[in-house]
Amino acid sequence: MLDFRGLVSLLEQRGELYRISRPVDPEFEMAAVMAQIDQQRRAFLFENVIGARFPVIGGLLNRIECFGWALGSTPGAPFTADDLDARFEAAKRNPIPPREVPTAPVKEVVRRGAQIDLPDLPVPTFFELDTGPFITSACGISRNPNTGHLNVGVYRSLILGANTLAVNASSLSDLRKFYQHAEQHGKSMPVALAIGVEPALQMAAACKLPPDQSELDLAGGLQGRPIDLVKCETSDLLVPANAEMIIEAEVRFTGNIDNNLGEFAGQYGLETAPIAEVTAITHRKDAMFYSILAGRNPEHNTLGSIATFSIRRALISALRSQLSGIIDIEVFLEPRMGAMAHIVMSMDKQNDAEPMALIEAAFRAAGGFFPVSHITKRIIVVDQDVNVHDLGDVEWAMYTRIARAEKYRVIPEVKSWELERCAKGEKGSLRLAIDATKDIEDREDMLRPIIPGASEISLADYLQKKS
Repeated sequence: MLDFRGLVSLLEQRGELYRISRPVDPEFEMAAVMAQIDQQRRAFLFENVIGARFPVIGGLLNRIECFGWALGSTPGAPFTADDLDARFEAAKRNPIPPREVPTAPVKEVVRRGAQIDLPDLPVPTFFELDTGPFITSACGISRNPNTGHLNVGVYRSLILGANTLAVNASSLSDLRKFYQHAEQHGKSMPVALAIGVEPALQMAAACKLPPDQSELDLAGGLQGRPIDLVKCETSDLLVPANAEMIIEAEVRFTGNIDNNLGEFAGQYGLETAPIAEVTAITHRKDAMFYSILAGRNPEHNTLGSIATFSIRRALISALRSQLSGIIDIEVFLEPRMGAMAHIVMSMDKQNDAEPMALIEAAFRAAGGFFPVSHITKRIIVVDQDVNVHDLGDVEWAMYTRIARAEKYRVIPEVKSWELERCAKGEKGSLRLAIDATKDIEDREDMLRPIIPGASEISLADYLQKKS
């Protein structure tokens, strides 16, 4: 298993990290260079960021193979999203709690009071309409006021001044609930931002877990050893001992600020967050500042895909348990298709009314975290000869098996989750129901060309050289 610096070293040893020594402006210029390197699925280290005292590292987890290397797989060996999902499920079954340690590398330098100067940090401003520079990689650590347990998530944080910032919490996050609890009780609350943590913790922080499960325990299970934690300087929070940097802050709920940032689905997202006062910054002497290029870019989207594992599993489980007649099912949650889910189900229909009835029932179903209709833009039903896991095959069915207009149905004004930015407030947005099955009358006339026995043939058997 690799820690943060171990992954950086591995990528550099493999020639997959670009060192940029030329001075670079953190406003827009750095993001433009990051984008080109990220698209190549390479890491980057900016050694000379104008106006900042730290270098910027990133692109460490911009493809699934890098997740595998961090978790101990051999470079060159296959490692897929399914493999990563399996590792997560195994870690959930075998969690390893964190342990508290007295000293830590992240305590090598401690800054408090007048020594705190957030503009010293090389925080990029990414996009034209962004409110300002955003910290995008930080694992935010807070404490559940009801249980006392530590909670970890990834929250975008806007730099406001020398010692103030805004830590955003989406309506789906546990941190939003903690904010509401503190504000209702007239209290402030501490939060800590850990930058450059163990890759296993970075992954766990992006995962959507039930309230009774710990991201720290999950991270320990992923890496096969406990996450070491050390006490904060100005609060009772415990933070990753091996992080590059910790920003300690107190959220006082004296004011909120609207802030805009380019998001994972290729659109801006306006959020509102309370203002927090930074009370301490601790870091390694030679700290690297980890930054993830926001928007619809490889590292941001690859890390974000972790959150979809549990959502996909919840949707599939809910639909299979509540609906009969499903032969196979797939849930597509990909930035190239926006922020919404697209569900494909196959069935062996007995009449032409069944597919649309199945779709309507699916949209009404409970989906675990929220109703299926809340996060699903489109549901498509296909025949059992179509591969629901292959979007190309699904689209082929849509374009070759639909002649009647009533096989497409638009459902207006459905309540949507906040990540669908085009939704019109209380009116929500439309949903699409598509019956891409063959009409019963066409079943014998619309057969796919099949090579008998093709599935039993292995090309490798035919390419073996004669001895």
